[in-house]
Amino acid sequence: MDQQTASEWDNDQQFNEPTIMRKKHSCTPNELADFLKERGDVYWWPAGGFFVVTDFQLAKEVMTSKQYSADRSSFFISRMPNLDLALIKDFFSVVQKMMVMSDDDEHKNRRRMAALGINDGLVDRYTPIIEKTVDKLINKAKQKGYIEFVDDIAEPLPSTVLADIFCIDEKHRKDFYKWSKNMTQFFGGASKYRNEDGIEVNESATQMRNYFANLIDNRTREPQDDFISAIIEHKEEFKLDISEVISQAVMMLVAGQVTTTDQLCNNMYTMMSTPNIFEQLRENIDLLPTALEEFNRLDPGVTFLFRVVREETFLGKQKVKPGDVIFVASHVINRDPKIYERPYECILDRSKNVHFAYGYGSHFCIGARLAKIQMSFCFHKLITQYPNLRLDPNRLSKRKHYSLAFSGFDSMHLLF
Repeated sequence: MDQQTASEWDNDQQFNEPTIMRKKHSCTPNELADFLKERGDVYWWPAGGFFVVTDFQLAKEVMTSKQYSADRSSFFISRMPNLDLALIKDFFSVVQKMMVMSDDDEHKNRRRMAALGINDGLVDRYTPIIEKTVDKLINKAKQKGYIEFVDDIAEPLPSTVLADIFCIDEKHRKDFYKWSKNMTQFFGGASKYRNEDGIEVNESATQMRNYFANLIDNRTREPQDDFISAIIEHKEEFKLDISEVISQAVMMLVAGQVTTTDQLCNNMYTMMSTPNIFEQLRENIDLLPTALEEFNRLDPGVTFLFRVVREETFLGKQKVKPGDVIFVASHVINRDPKIYERPYECILDRSKNVHFAYGYGSHFCIGARLAKIQMSFCFHKLITQYPNLRLDPNRLSKRKHYSLAFSGFDSMHLLF
């Protein structure tokens, strides 16, 4: 299809949110990338009210330049014309202090504090526990004679690992997963933004805030060798108050659970549905680290990253002004032919695989290493111990595109 001109595009009523959601449900990641790319490197999406970027270098500029802000509060509010904002004041009080919504020194300090909490030493100490958790989940699923990958592994694995790291009591873990899912869907644009939705997400944010407030109080009096104790120790150094500590804890728990679940599912489906890939890994498991990066590139769990323009500038040849919202299309960026050789192919030993699956620049996912360790153990065990692993041909996998921002799977049955 030829690229549309700006005037033609303004009159196109097909490129709207329902259309994108249908596309995400009905087509492959390659087809979705083509659909988003065909209108150019930068173009205006009238139904969404923002620009879409599909060029790697322009996306890199958006994600690294100080001319673009990570504070997307105004955009969120613009999507809620029928919702009484007073109903979500607690939700916003938590979200607005997250480092993912921050810029400049504010972001730097919040990120440095959070990084001290989830440092390499902490992750290394939990690595044996992660491996045991993977073994336990797979062995439990094996007893049924098949694996329902979403329910049996992809959802419980990150939620269990993070609950351990964040010291969440067993009796509260199901609640935390529900609260995390509510916040992710609301944050990612899956909500209809009715008053009842606002009440539900506000309650989720309030419950998580109160839990961490009590935990911080306990750790202040009796420090331990865990995430919360580590960031409490350094909060004064970065001139952060307790509410900011709580917001970083909530953010890392919420983001770490849902996005890792989605990426696990997307990677598993890429491996099992792409011809000869599973066989290659079964023959040479040493390819697994680069293979997982390739799976991340081809089907990122975060479909769009977005920023807000801070000052008038040009994005390529497109003039943008303060307040304009820029959406970076991850599936397209990760297939830019100027960056990747044979970009639509799954190449297991692809070198220097820089992609946007975990963000880019100063906002690169702070929990990426933890997520990759979980994936590595999970895939290594399934590949090496179940050489006949395959998708169940009688129960088709069902994709889950519950918002513009995130995508994963509702179900995926594996036979072994």
